[in-house]
Parts: sequence; C-alpha cells; structure tokens
Amino acid sequence: MKILAFDTSLGSGSVAAVDEGGVDERPLGAAGDHARLLTAAAIDVAERRGWGSGQAAIACLGPDDVVAVVRGPGSFTGLRVGVTAAKALAWATGARLVGVSGFAAIAHRTARLAGWRDAPLAIAFDAGRGEVFAAWAEPATTDALGWRLATPCLIQFDDWLRSLPPGSRVSGPAADAHRELITAHGGIACAPGDACHPSAIDGAAISKLKALAGEFDDPHTLVPDYLRPSYAEEKKPEAGGSGSPAP
Repeated sequence: MKILAFDTSLGSGSVAAVDEGGVDERPLGAAGDHARLLTAAAIDVAERRGWGSGQAAIACLGPDDVVAVVRGPGSFTGLRVGVTAAKALAWATGARLVGVSGFAAIAHRTARLAGWRDAPLAIAFDAGRGEVFAAWAEPATTDALGWRLATPCLIQFDDWLRSLPPGSRVSGPAADAHRELITAHGGIACAPGDACHPSAIDGAAISKLKALAGEFDDPHTLVPDYLRPSYAEEKKPEAGGSGSPAP
C-alpha cells in the first residue's frame, strides 16, 4: 500500500509519501505558499520513495493505495487547499481517500514523540476571539487508532483552562501557544512543542489504520472540518433579508 498524505491545516504544513519501505516527508513552509508548493512537494516525496518520475510519481497511485488529508480544524484557506488536492488526486487515480481529524493526528503525534499513551490527553486548537476548539482523547486499546476522541467543543480559553483537572496532560496548537499560562495552572503538563501540531506523517499513519479497518471517505462528500463558519459567513445576511438592522 502506498500512501500520499497532505497536511495544510495550519500555518506550517507538510506532505508525506509512505510505503512498506519507509517514509519521506517535506515541509510546505508558510501557509501562503501551500497552494503553490503542494503538487511539487507531493511529486518530490513520491520520487524519493521511487514511485516514478515527475507527474507519473503520483499518477501511479491506484485502488490499493491511499490519499490522506488532515481535514481540520485549521485555517479555512489551508484546509480547502489540502482537501481539494486530496479529493482531486483520489478522483484522478482511483486511490482510496481518507480524511483524518487533526485531533487524532495530534494524539498520535503526542504519543509518538512524548510517549504519552497511558492517560487522557486534552487537545486544543486556537479558534480566535479568545476561544479554543477542545476535545479529550482517551487511550483505547480496543480502537484501531489507539485513542477514542470526544466530540470537540468551542469554549473560551480561560474556561477550558479552568476545566482541566490538576495533573492533566495537554497538547495541540493552543497548548503550545499558551504554554506558560497552562503549565502554571495546577501542575498541568504540556507536550513538547513539536508534538503539539499535526503533520502529514501522522496523518498517513492514521490513514493506514483506517484503511486496514475499511474506513474510507467519499471524494464527493468529504469536506473540511471547520467546526464553525468563517467570519464572513457569520456576517452574511439571512436569505431574504437586507442584512441591516430593522429601523
């Protein structure tokens, strides 16, 4: 099984090519470059794995292979870039499509880099306006992914922090960004910075487990996991309305 995985969910992204012989990953740099660099990065990692040369290196994917993408939460523009590219490649090649939750990717990465596998993990993404998208990940030996994810919720950062029991373990972009505040609060342990962000490699690892369990996504219906509308969509007037307050 060959796996080509995309992560364009946050400010820094990556692409990974995985097969039975190993893994190659390439960072995408700043978010504004993701759309421009994604195809070239995909070809580069596929060539390094020996899948072919040029466009043929990614066109060689077939029904036994997987295109994986971290579907969010994250940047609206970034998520559209990654999900659109993954869907297009799956359509073009017939490869199976697997969307991966950013929460799952971070739980997997934190377990891999920090060795935290034996206790619940609180994961939080910055949502702007002083809020975070937060969810608990529980170790689950009966789950193929090794973690059982609670339903994410949108909550004020201060309220989320107060809700964490003493001795909690936390990870995620919001944990990395507010590390000093968090570690000063009740002896809470923060994962290392590199463990707090999703990556294509961890997306690929999760997609392999999902593929072996027969869990795939339909390219026609997979959408980014924004978790809430964009600011522009929130301000859009309702159908039939003027968008202005009534006099």
